[in-house]
Amino acid sequence: MRIDPVHLRRAEEILIGGEEFDDERRKFIQHMDTVDLLAVPGSGKTTALLAKLYCMTKQMPFENNQGILVLSHTNHAIEEIGKVLKPLCPQLFSYPNFVGTLQSFANKFVANQACFELYGSYIHKNDDEMYSYEVETLFRNLQYSAKGVNPPNLKNKLFGLVNRGFEGSSAEKNDNILEFLKKCTYDLEERKIKIGNTSKLTYSGANRDYYIELERWKLSLLSQGILCFRDSFDISKRYLNRQGSQDLRAILQHRFKYVFIDEMQDLDFDQVQFIENIFFTNDSDTIIQRIGDKNQAIYSTSSLSSESVWTTRNEIDPERFKEDLSLNNSHRLTPIIGNLVDGFVLNRNDGYRVIGASNHESIPPYLLIYKDDTDASKLNEKFINIIKHFGLEKNPKNVERGFHIIAWTTDKEEGSEKWHLRKLFPEYSREKKQKREDFDCLRKYIFLFDRQKQTFEAVRKSLLNGIIRVLRIENINFAENPPKKFRKSTFIQLLKSKGDDCYKSFKVRLYEWCYSIVVNEDYEAVFNDYSSFIANDLSDLIPGFRIASSVAFINKVFEFKIAKIVEPNAITQPGDPLISLGSVHSVKGQTHCATMYVETDYHSSEIEKLTVFVKGTKKRPDFIGKNPLFFQEQDFSHLDKVRSNETLKMMYVGFSRPTDLLCFAVREESVKTDIHKFRESGWTIVKVSE
Repeated sequence: MRIDPVHLRRAEEILIGGEEFDDERRKFIQHMDTVDLLAVPGSGKTTALLAKLYCMTKQMPFENNQGILVLSHTNHAIEEIGKVLKPLCPQLFSYPNFVGTLQSFANKFVANQACFELYGSYIHKNDDEMYSYEVETLFRNLQYSAKGVNPPNLKNKLFGLVNRGFEGSSAEKNDNILEFLKKCTYDLEERKIKIGNTSKLTYSGANRDYYIELERWKLSLLSQGILCFRDSFDISKRYLNRQGSQDLRAILQHRFKYVFIDEMQDLDFDQVQFIENIFFTNDSDTIIQRIGDKNQAIYSTSSLSSESVWTTRNEIDPERFKEDLSLNNSHRLTPIIGNLVDGFVLNRNDGYRVIGASNHESIPPYLLIYKDDTDASKLNEKFINIIKHFGLEKNPKNVERGFHIIAWTTDKEEGSEKWHLRKLFPEYSREKKQKREDFDCLRKYIFLFDRQKQTFEAVRKSLLNGIIRVLRIENINFAENPPKKFRKSTFIQLLKSKGDDCYKSFKVRLYEWCYSIVVNEDYEAVFNDYSSFIANDLSDLIPGFRIASSVAFINKVFEFKIAKIVEPNAITQPGDPLISLGSVHSVKGQTHCATMYVETDYHSSEIEKLTVFVKGTKKRPDFIGKNPLFFQEQDFSHLDKVRSNETLKMMYVGFSRPTDLLCFAVREESVKTDIHKFRESGWTIVKVSE
């Protein structure tokens, strides 16, 4: 296939106002073979992909009615593609094409059938939050065996295995076991428990009983269709490795002639292998184009701390794949900010650079220095003053892009000594930013529903989820042989089985709760009646039900802050621009007018981690590394780079958001000996307390 110049010109008119794509983007749009595209922040990669998809769709149907598969890591990226292209080429969103997240593709085409054939149930819950609850339930029900008992119980065995060599309190060691159980994977073919991609912990011989106990628990979840996100790819791998699976591969390869994977850097190792296992085989004719930026790999823990789980085609097989494509020109960043961001590049393939190509006024970056959390209001005030000084709030386009305060660490337990966003800005609430179905207390089901919905649907669903959560905590099943957990549908089925009067009475009560929440915002009154229904009425509906294990969950305090509903995670004063609060993760992919990155503590502060890594080591005490904060290309190659890698990637993403103004807010104690270095390298210094 060749891209029709007429269609490309039309795409330029629609997507970039009639201007022409630069040579970098045009080369990618017209490239129709398997290739990887490495794109810097603000380079217009998404627009280029949209143009390519538009042109290709205009040339459909393809030979043999083959289709296009478009995948991304997040729903947000898929929604952006749909918002632009659905009105222009709706056929892209119907058979034989598929546009969706990698998770949705895996579930729809492989994992759902795999779960049924391997474990007897279609997927019911594919959610890390619910899986974490199941882990906590398992752990809570385990008992330590008495001292000297042989063989020891599973809890004792886990305590020893997970905490070997760890010095800490009993509570910390219990937390380690919980984290282990949440993160480990189960190789049910070789009957091993695996941590990460290489390290394996295996139960064998005398320990076999302990492995079997965990394996039975895992299989019981799978047989109920309860999966964490990672499980979808684990069971898909097992299914695809079975004899006869080549038929499924052949079907998928025949259906999808072209596969595009956006935000490739956000995939985990098992997700990369999942796609390769299906489409990148010796006999496959499918063309795969993977698009992203290795330096923005901040979603996966493994990719954040390691080099990258994404190795390009050219890196693996340069004879077959002569080049990777790249987009180096950032149309978002000004030259001065582009130069600063380029210093944070961790993975630099040949020819890869961040080049600020925006023609906006080159405002130097600002270093805002504050003393402690009492300076928070001044910090926000100074940020707004700088915005006003350059008149940024007067441009409607700037207001649309927004003014943002972001941080790596947004929340910590109450009383924590660590610095986080909410410590400086109590208005911030991580949960308000998320559309979730499950929470850690009953009150949140009344308040933290999806308020974007214009009907009672979202709050109704949330209230039913709260009831189901209590039933799960109390370990109440809908059926016992085999045991099946309650779902919203089976709970409604139970009500109907009690007669029309019972079902109609509950519907009226549910409607009244929804009305009081949405219209009257009478959260406390609803909670009192809602919790009373659960405590008293459910026992009449479900024999044997009583409140026991869920007491803490039901009674846990959560403050209903009505004033924060309309503009959650935002701060403003009359006449001032609206300032949005969020994590670096939450703004990835966004373009801001102005961004203030606030130094926080993830293990330690960003400044401390970068500073430690430029002071040298015992082996090379004379080494003076290059610090990207001083407009230098980083050089930490002589050290164990786990923490520096994390910091470079997080700051690379955060610093590359704004079109106009970048501010970095730091504690005075972090920079008091280096202020002159910041000033000399090009930063404008502002002490907020002065």
